[in-house]
Amino acid sequence: MKLYFLLITLWSLLLSINEPREKKEAVKGGVVSINPNRPLNWNDFKKVNLIGNRSTINAITQSTCEIEIVKINDQGDHVSLDIEVKINLHKELSQVKNDFFKTRDAATKERVLHHENGHYLIAQIIGHRILKAVNNYKFDKKNHRTQLNKIIKENFKDWKRLDEQYDAQSTKPHNPEMQARWDRFIASELQALKQD
Repeated sequence: MKLYFLLITLWSLLLSINEPREKKEAVKGGVVSINPNRPLNWNDFKKVNLIGNRSTINAITQSTCEIEIVKINDQGDHVSLDIEVKINLHKELSQVKNDFFKTRDAATKERVLHHENGHYLIAQIIGHRILKAVNNYKFDKKNHRTQLNKIIKENFKDWKRLDEQYDAQSTKPHNPEMQARWDRFIASELQALKQD
């Protein structure tokens, strides 16, 4: 179901940009790390009686995105940044309702889990988009953190929009055709971003 962002309550945490640490090896151009780096399964979800005080929500996936500056590269008139974009499943807030898990048939559980994996993949798309935007940006030497924050905020807005569209089009009500269209979009987008 709908991915609720921690953006409102933890905006500063999500936008916290860590400066390079000497002990961390720089990756030229940056990297997107994903944890867990596999499709989600029901063991990744906390079983609860109610999600967000709403009886209509059966499951929810929460992901976080943290950006760390690994290296600042002087390019003469500007700087480029090598970053690590960390996409993590927030295991405590990724939840499934006990009664859904106990009463639904295997096909329904599989369908809902597949949908929730779509939210997790959308988070990964955003991570790769941030990395691509950073790699294509000429940062001001003294203002690179502000410029990076702007890139992150723009992508987080897009993340929220994509998640809302994904739910509205594929689950309100359940629409197998739209889910298949989203599956194709997500796979194509991730493949294209990973090739850049």
